[in-house]
Amino acid sequence: MSPQPTVLILGGVGFIGRNLVAHLVENNLAAEIRVVDKVLPQTAYLNKRFQEAFTNVEFVQGNLSNSASVEKCFTRADGSSFDYVINLAAETKFSQPEE
Repeated sequence: MSPQPTVLILGGVGFIGRNLVAHLVENNLAAEIRVVDKVLPQTAYLNKRFQEAFTNVEFVQGNLSNSASVEKCFTRADGSSFDYVINLAAETKFSQPEE
């Protein structure tokens, strides 16, 4: 059996992302999961299921419109890359200024 993959989820605190994280964690489908989002899980109104799932992943807060944040989210301590990168990041606050 091949080793489990490493997964990077961009925008993983949103509705689709939190469900994907819970699915991967509950079914033990990844060796390592890193979630990057500008919203902290603690402020995202996660229910018990999602709170528990997020205790088993590495969370990195980052704004993907900032190049330093992008570099930080892809950088791993051992220099390797992620097997899968899933982009679920989106901006939904149309009335907000660009900043």
